[in-house]
Amino acid sequence: MKYFSILLHIYQPPTQLGFVVDDIARECYRPLVDIFNSELEPRFTLNINYSLTEILVNRGHFDIIDGLKKAALNGHVEFADSGAYHPIFPLIPLSEVKRQLELNRKGNQSVFGTAYAPKGIFPPEMCFSGHVARLFHDQGYQWCITDDLPYSFHNGTPPYDFIPRMGGTGVFLRSNSWSNDISFHGWKGKEFLGILKERLFNWFGEKDGYMIIGMDGETFGHHHKYYEEKFLRSLLYALRDDKDIKLVTISELFARFPMREAYVPPSTWSASLKDLDVDDPYPLWHSKFNPIHHNQWLLTNHVMSLAWKAAEQGDTETRKLLDKAIYSCQYWWASSWNFDPSQVFRGAYLLLDTLEHAGNFLKDREGIRIGRDLYNNLVYSVFDRQKNAGK
Repeated sequence: MKYFSILLHIYQPPTQLGFVVDDIARECYRPLVDIFNSELEPRFTLNINYSLTEILVNRGHFDIIDGLKKAALNGHVEFADSGAYHPIFPLIPLSEVKRQLELNRKGNQSVFGTAYAPKGIFPPEMCFSGHVARLFHDQGYQWCITDDLPYSFHNGTPPYDFIPRMGGTGVFLRSNSWSNDISFHGWKGKEFLGILKERLFNWFGEKDGYMIIGMDGETFGHHHKYYEEKFLRSLLYALRDDKDIKLVTISELFARFPMREAYVPPSTWSASLKDLDVDDPYPLWHSKFNPIHHNQWLLTNHVMSLAWKAAEQGDTETRKLLDKAIYSCQYWWASSWNFDPSQVFRGAYLLLDTLEHAGNFLKDREGIRIGRDLYNNLVYSVFDRQKNAGK
């Protein structure tokens, strides 16, 4: 039997505007919920960060919450855990990774109840490293997922009949080529299934094997209008009549295939071969060639240090501010692929709020001064990029 899984990741940053979420809810989340609860035997793995869950509740989108809960209780959807406010796990201390996982699990369980029972982890942006895999295992998770391109770059063809294991955790590899092709080019689900079967039989032969695709859930209906119908629903219809290939959740794959020790390199679903060739595994969030990223992380690390001191002395408000202030989008918008100063500064302002709150609580004016200087350096690097872009 040939198996494949679809992982959908839905998320909005804590700085997202309410009306934008309302639009995405109408265009994407409601249509997805309808498919999840259809009679077409859907089997999806879904990551919803608590950052989005929180916004959906605050905006009154309870029909979406109830629909996701129903789909999970009926076995049509399994949840995958993640960081509550979508930080990049390999770039923050393990203590913060653990906290983000706890916030995400407890927050989502408070909304979805027993329906939220994740066995695996979607690290934000599929950013992976061996040391976070060990933490996942220690926290009781069975599996996590990252991209297969870095694995292929280092090890050759990715596995199809076993699961790589690092730090005691099963590390699934999503298909970079298939996932990106679906995300960025229009496919009809029935046509996709026909070509997929042909390629899997050529690859696996008569053996059992699996393949995983994973992408932003917002691809369907928001980024590409009506794509949830053209691709997902069409695919489910085609699968009902197919005896050679089966759609399953990732946890079902974990139960079917053995694990084997294997090296999975630091990676993300956004690294290119060029990035890997120059040992730049997280290029959109902390590229060693990006001075804005450098200044963002100097500020971030300083704010984290001050916030921890305040939290140790009982400042719970600073602790809550820091949880949101390390979200990933601010770095993504400073990358070489995407540049939006307004989004960079949204994140910087959250960091400054955290800095001011912690510094005032501690009466540490020097800590505030250093943080403001680091912020000024960030501003200069943003302006320098804008100036050079015009040349």
